[in-house]
Amino acid sequence: MATPRHSSHESLSESLAPSPASRQASLRVKAYGRAARRFVAALLVVTGLLSFSYTGLSTYLATRLVARPHLDVDDTPLSRGLAYHDVTFPSREDHLQLRGWLIPGVLPDGRLTVNRALVVAHGADQNRTDPAAGLLDLSADLARHGFAVLAFDLRNHGDSPAAPFSLGYFEQRDVLGAVDFLRSAARPYPELGPTRIIGGWGVSLGAISLLLAAAREPAMRAIVSDSGYPDVAPILEREIPKAGGIPPLFTPGALLAAQALYGIDFYAIRPVDAVGRIAPRPLFFIQGDADTFNPPSNLGVLTRAAEAAAGAHVESWMVHGAGHAQAYHVAGQEYVTRVSDFFDAALGADASAG
Repeated sequence: MATPRHSSHESLSESLAPSPASRQASLRVKAYGRAARRFVAALLVVTGLLSFSYTGLSTYLATRLVARPHLDVDDTPLSRGLAYHDVTFPSREDHLQLRGWLIPGVLPDGRLTVNRALVVAHGADQNRTDPAAGLLDLSADLARHGFAVLAFDLRNHGDSPAAPFSLGYFEQRDVLGAVDFLRSAARPYPELGPTRIIGGWGVSLGAISLLLAAAREPAMRAIVSDSGYPDVAPILEREIPKAGGIPPLFTPGALLAAQALYGIDFYAIRPVDAVGRIAPRPLFFIQGDADTFNPPSNLGVLTRAAEAAAGAHVESWMVHGAGHAQAYHVAGQEYVTRVSDFFDAALGADASAG
């Protein structure tokens, strides 16, 4: 019997057929490929979820940061035996209608005056009376020393309209609006004549707002900054995680979200960069050495920055035993005397006193 012969095609097919070993290797490669694709897909899903969570939490924190509770105004200068007039005026640039009151100064002979006026700005979560800092009492003390006092509620505080809380970024416009109001014909007490010269006093948030505004407005002739900050970002980087009970890694996201959603660049709020532009107008920095919120060393930071400007006139006072925004409560009459003497020297005597 003849032996079967294989065709050349059959021989070629047999030679090209994968061996069991190569088939196993191919299966392993395919398995690895599928595993890699599953891993990449899972990684993308996890990354997306983390990004979504980070963005969502950052947005939540930013919203909490800019939305603050209102403290109602429940007292007036009348309770301190002083005349006053309720006022409403627009902030500069964005024209929010701000509420406040104008307290005429009282001269030694009992006559009223608006010749020298002080714009006073309260702290965060307070209002024009700022009971935490004693602002209504201080306003009365300054009025009895012959200074007219324009005390008002910053945006999103007291009786002023709701708006994003921005630690001075937008609130400086409120201070500038107060200056515009004092220089306008709409100011009450026209029978007392015009306001000749304007100074400003601010505490904490109010101090930041005042310093930023004064750097832009030369009509503000002298500034008292009580418990002011040189730079806002370090305070927020410390306080946001503490208030929210979250890791610090979410703070940059919250600040970026605040900029994207509300137009607030918290990193740009640096009074330390602005104080040099106030010179040669006089500056008086006050700080408590027991302040656990705003480090007492910041007094030196602001003072040195202001003194570096040509023609600078800078005073500073570290009040022993005073916590944040508590220097007036602690120092009492000495505080009133020092602040009044500063404004007397910087603004000159009341021109209507003669």
